[in-house]
Amino acid sequence: MSLRMFDFQCKAGHKHEALIPAETRAVSCPICGKTARRLLAAPRCQLEGITGAFPSASAAWEKRRESHMAKERKNMEKHGTYK
Repeated sequence: MSLRMFDFQCKAGHKHEALIPAETRAVSCPICGKTARRLLAAPRCQLEGITGAFPSASAAWEKRRESHMAKERKNMEKHGTYK
């Protein structure tokens, strides 16, 4: 059974976190004992600023581009043209 951290809030407004199985939707509030429902939370991922691409994808693209440009520079020096 995999446990995950979720945020909960009871009707009295108390908020807390709990490490529980993903299927659990409600727990008892540790402050007042009322039923606390699971809150929606933003996903935890880091996107690159403008394009929204994942940082690793951007780094891989830059690496491939630099490799390609190095080959083109070498061909230019060797043959006087791009191939």
